Amino acid sequence: MIQRRYIAPLACLLLLTPDQVSSAQRPKQSPKTRAYTIDLVQSQVTVTLTQEGFIARRYSAHHVEVKNFTGKIEVSEKDETQINVEVEAESKSLTNVDQGMTEFERKEFHAVVNNMVLESDKFPKIKFVSVSISDAQKSGETRGFTLNGDLTLRDATKRVSFPVTVTITKDQLRATGEAKLKQTDFGIKPYSGKLGMIKIGDEVKINFTIIAKR
Repeated sequence: MIQRRYIAPLACLLLLTPDQVSSAQRPKQSPKTRAYTIDLVQSQVTVTLTQEGFIARRYSAHHVEVKNFTGKIEVSEKDETQINVEVEAESKSLTNVDQGMTEFERKEFHAVVNNMVLESDKFPKIKFVSVSISDAQKSGETRGFTLNGDLTLRDATKRVSFPVTVTITKDQLRATGEAKLKQTDFGIKPYSGKLGMIKIGDEVKINFTIIAKR
């Protein structure tokens, strides 16, 4: 004989249809996303450093390209404001592209960046991981929003935010934008040398054009 305390749960189970039982047991599916991989050949990231020392008469700013970086961007098919971004760059791939700079000057510049500023041997990667977007706007295939995320530079991770314009199609994503940050926010002392003749400003400007494909 079935005891009374088992009758109620058993009755509830019998009232469930097979589809309902299957649905209850089936794990929840995550929303579908479109994944794009960064095309390094077509993408470009440029870092601009301001020069405040005496040598500013010759170089008011230094332009540095990030030559080696990888990343992926995931976009929700249901809600395109749901975007996940991960980008990782090699510290040693930062290359000065100033026109008119001699090879000796360029070599010295790279030595300072790798050995004193970024400490590239100790911290070989620079990484950005998005957290959220805000102020989203849409016009046709173009979206504009503020991208918020965590930037890891050397041994510090800080939250940064910057405006981005994105054009999305089924097979390709194109993102452009400009970010500004301060070296001191990441525990980096702006370089100063040659008795003050060379003095780099604290603020760094990053311009990027990212092409990512499915």
